[in-house]
This record gives sequence, structure tokens and C-alpha cells, in this order.
Amino acid sequence: MNVEFSFKIKTKSYESSITNTNNEMLLMSRKQNYNKNEKKIEAYGEFWMIAFADLQPGQLSIRNGNDYLPITGPCGVLIGNYSIAEFQFNKSEIFWYSVSSFKRELPLEFNKKIILFEWDKKIPENLDNIFDSIKKTKNKTEIKMQKNSSAVAERTKKIIDESYSDILLINNLAKNLKYSRSVMTREFVKTYGLTPIEYRQKVRIYKAIRVLSSGASVTTALVESGFSSATQFFYQFKKHIGTQPFNYKYFK
Repeated sequence: MNVEFSFKIKTKSYESSITNTNNEMLLMSRKQNYNKNEKKIEAYGEFWMIAFADLQPGQLSIRNGNDYLPITGPCGVLIGNYSIAEFQFNKSEIFWYSVSSFKRELPLEFNKKIILFEWDKKIPENLDNIFDSIKKTKNKTEIKMQKNSSAVAERTKKIIDESYSDILLINNLAKNLKYSRSVMTREFVKTYGLTPIEYRQKVRIYKAIRVLSSGASVTTALVESGFSSATQFFYQFKKHIGTQPFNYKYFK
């Protein structure tokens, strides 16, 4: 395994070690402390991630439609691009790995999907191995992202996915879609569990990480991800990632 770079990030709630291998695969190991039971919604936009952990009963559940599915034992979850995954963490310490890539696209059959699968406890050597493994395993479940079916929510999400970096007020987005802001927000929350504003902020932050990974400046990442305010950018980055954006400059 050829290592291009490696660095560590430490915050109040987690410690991560990130390695870029073969100039293609990002391998991360993380120890994360959950000091209380909490819900967490992940939305990576054009970015994707495959996470692995060997979990004890009661540590973690994933929302599957309107139900929560307990996750135990050695398992993995693929969070595809432009998907929304909702987890329920119970108070505990979790050690997990993930693989992802800023240069490699997901196979088409994984696009915009969330897939829970059995893990063999082996850290993948490359992306082809893990993709093939997920395709071949019979012990996998495709997770239902939506709580309810809503044409309003689906249309809103589609527009955000296509234009999240545009400087566009949510009120104007609703107006362009010919919905009231209250109706648009209510339908989005009922369907995905978060507001359109919250979803767009998450997508923008992961776009910023992707821009930083190319060696670009923090200012460039701020602009290209759609933020018009440096104060808001730093606040949202710390809120969602737990650290400041300059820590990701080491990707260059």
C-alpha cells in the first residue's frame, strides 16, 4: 500500500488518523466518544464514504424509512453521493474506519444509495476490492432514505443538489419552486429529518473539504462551496466537522 501522506486530527469528541493511499483512496481510523445519546444526520453531497466498525449491541441504529434498524457486530455502511443517512448513537465510545475518495467515483449501482452490509474485519487494500466485496455479499440491506414520499421534498432536494454552491436565499429557492417556504420546509423535514437549510449547509461543508483536498486556500474553498460569509463558513465547519478548515490543508 503506497502512502501519499498521513496526518492526524484531534478534537474534544474524536481522534482521527487519515492516510491517502495510492493517490486515490482515503483511509481514516477514528475513535469517537459519545457522551450522551444523540441523533446525527450525515449528508456528504457529491462526496461518498464507506464506514466499518465492530459494534456492541445497543451502540448504534440507522433509520430505515420510519423505523430504526439496530446495527451490531462487524458491519459496514456505504453512504452514497447525495444521500442522507440518519443515525442514533447511544452513549459509548466507538472505534471505526472509513474509506472514501476525492478522485474516484462510486460505481453507478451505488449512486445515491445507503447500503448496510456484513464486514469481514479486513481493512480494504484498494477501492476495487471493497466495491467487489459489497457487490458480491448476500448479507446486505439497502436503507430507505425517506421517511415519507413527498414530491415537494424530492424536488427541493434535487434543486439543492444541483445548485448548492449558488448564493440563493432559501426564500427565493421556495419562490422559484412555487412553494411557500413553510410548506417546502415542512415537507423536507417530514421526508428527510432535517431542514433544507441544514441539508445545504452539510453539502457545502463537504464540498469545501473536497476543494481543500486539492491544495486550494481556505478562501477558495469558502467561495466555491457557496458561502458568502467567512464567519458563517468557519462556524458551520466547526459545527459539522469539529475542527477548523485549515486542519484539512494537509490534503494538498
